[in-house]
Amino acid sequence: MKSLQKSLDVLEYVVLRNGKNVTPTEAAEALRINPATCTRIMGELLKRGYLEKISRKNGYTTGPMCASLNTRDSLYSRIGKAADRPLRELSRALARQVNIAVMHRGKRIMLNFHFSDPLARPWNRFLMTDHWKTATGRLLLANMNESESRKICAACGLQEYPDEYFENIRRDGFVCFQHDSLHIIGHAVIVPGYPVAAFGFGVTGEQMEKALALSAATADEIKSRLQPETTAY
Repeated sequence: MKSLQKSLDVLEYVVLRNGKNVTPTEAAEALRINPATCTRIMGELLKRGYLEKISRKNGYTTGPMCASLNTRDSLYSRIGKAADRPLRELSRALARQVNIAVMHRGKRIMLNFHFSDPLARPWNRFLMTDHWKTATGRLLLANMNESESRKICAACGLQEYPDEYFENIRRDGFVCFQHDSLHIIGHAVIVPGYPVAAFGFGVTGEQMEKALALSAATADEIKSRLQPETTAY
């Protein structure tokens, strides 16, 4: 099991480098893995097509299997594809980064995201735990099994479970709260047959009214794209 965990850690580290080359030494230092073990793991991933070797000096980058995995259909890939154009248009309209995510075993996983700035870099991790600070986190916590939600909220450091607040979120279908200088906004995407998803972003005060309207329209469009293809979940 530890060997599998290390292999997945190495693969995710390379993918998160966003196309940049990674040497076994660099990955081993970042992940605190024995260099020889890391070299062996990367060699096996190369054989399976998950990594591509650039050279002995320059190391590895992602291989064709990483792209191929995303060509197969799943409930999660459908959500990501349905959200792609609506999120891109929302990001452009507000000049803000926006993402859509689901909750899995207490972690948020992004299924799609867009940046209005072409030079912006994606997040440096796949699994997120800062739920209470984000629109997607609060929306997903409000719409999941209460027992599991309570455990996650406790792990987030909440002293008291926000029953009434979550009830309001479920009723309204969105969140809007202030964090530092930004207003954090997001909508839930709940379609029968699919896991609950949510998207979110941050805007300045002068953008808030426009952002709320655009966010609601974006949620409706994503739902409409999913509804014709619902599958029992």
